[in-house]
Amino acid sequence: MLSKIINRLRNGYMVYHFGVSFKEVRFSTKVLDILWKENLIKGYVKTNDGIITVFLRYHDGFPICTRLVVISRPRDRIYLSLLDLARLSNDFGILILSTTKGIMTNEQCVRKGEGGEVLAYAS
Repeated sequence: MLSKIINRLRNGYMVYHFGVSFKEVRFSTKVLDILWKENLIKGYVKTNDGIITVFLRYHDGFPICTRLVVISRPRDRIYLSLLDLARLSNDFGILILSTTKGIMTNEQCVRKGEGGEVLAYAS
C-alpha cells in the first residue's frame, strides 16, 4: 500500500497537480506526517469516508520533492542497522524507516539508537 501512496505523490508532482487523493491505509498518516515535517508536502486532510487529500508543495513552479522511491518491497525487504544509518550522510535526502518504536526518518533513528526496515527515500 505504501507503493500506491508514493506513486500517487510522485505522479502528482510530475504533472504539477495541486493535490492528490487516495484511500487511507494503516500507516499512511505516519508517512505523511514525516513528509510534512520535512517540508516536502504542504499538508493533508482526512475526510470522514476515509479519503486523504495531500497538498503538494512547489517552489518557483518546480516540485520541492524531486525523488520519491519505495525501497523495501514484500519480496525484497531492506534493513539497515544503527551503524549503517550513522555512516550515511544526511545531505542526500530522507530515508523513511519502520522500527520497533514506529515509523521515523533516518535522522530520528540515529538519535534514538534504532535500526529498521527502509520503507522509502525522499529528496
